Amino acid sequence: MKKAFVTILFLLLLIRCFSQWELSLTCNAGESLAGISAPSNDIIWAITQNFFIYRTINGGSNWKRIRCKGLEDDISLSNFYALNAATAFISVSKSTGIGPGLIYKTSDSGRSWKLVFTHKGTCTFKLGMFNLSRGLMACSFDSFNGSVKTGQALYQTTDGGDNWIRDTADPSKNFIMNLEIKGKQVALTDYKNFYWSADRGNSFPVSNNLRDPSSPKYNLQFEDSSYAILNASNLVDILIKRPGTGGWIDMDVPPGIDNGFITAIVLDGSECWMTEAFDTNKLYYSSDSAKTFTFTTPIPNSSFQFLTKARKGRTLVGGTPSFMSGKIYINKRAPALSGFPVAYSDR
Repeated sequence: MKKAFVTILFLLLLIRCFSQWELSLTCNAGESLAGISAPSNDIIWAITQNFFIYRTINGGSNWKRIRCKGLEDDISLSNFYALNAATAFISVSKSTGIGPGLIYKTSDSGRSWKLVFTHKGTCTFKLGMFNLSRGLMACSFDSFNGSVKTGQALYQTTDGGDNWIRDTADPSKNFIMNLEIKGKQVALTDYKNFYWSADRGNSFPVSNNLRDPSSPKYNLQFEDSSYAILNASNLVDILIKRPGTGGWIDMDVPPGIDNGFITAIVLDGSECWMTEAFDTNKLYYSSDSAKTFTFTTPIPNSSFQFLTKARKGRTLVGGTPSFMSGKIYINKRAPALSGFPVAYSDR
């Protein structure tokens, strides 16, 4: 009887997680998505590859299309981060092979953008804010012809992103591939290590070695210093650390997942989602802290290249692949049925 009850509960949870995707936005013809950022359940921003902003402040009931003014020509997006209904950042690099990299900020809901940071070289940026004033930004840079020496640096802002200065607490010695902020916490990874801070990056007391230091690390998600997940390859190679395991576990290709190209991971307590936009069109779901997965195809003949969760809230936001006209789907999740997180002693 107990086993049957657990099975029914699990099926109900799957139905709750997989049946609530609704089409919220269809971009103008020919406009493909380049990034999505969701500060809350109500406030969601999207940016297209031709640099138009779509923004909602009522959870997707209505969207406004805004043309970005003040950006240079011939740029490609590196990072997109919305702080609230009015403020967002666009990180780009000039399409020259030698940069420079540029960061723009808007304070008027995307209508006008001002340049707040520049760095020589072709740059990859990762950016996040702890509050309205303080934030961190990682800049990795190089050039196709060697004219710019390859390197990386961590920067901080204390004035809302209008100015960025070198951060001496930078723990990394090579390219910072992930920078994620959750409350006062921040987690970083380069090729070799996972770094974690509980004090807005003033210090990084936790550092764990990551396997295969020659492989890139993508799609970091974390809850705290003992619970995090990322992909350690261009194909599926999941690394995870959970409470009680004492470090990182190499799951390789977890049960229930095809070995394709993971384009996004979302972690929320004991629940985890992964999407493969170019191989299988599957959205994978786990309710046991990413130990096992079940899949669905929420969009017939398509998939989510972009997938994120509201930073303050439970809403999931999915976006179609960048070679298609942009569409955004929203899943307004009900309150959680499962706890956080499921701990395992297996290694």
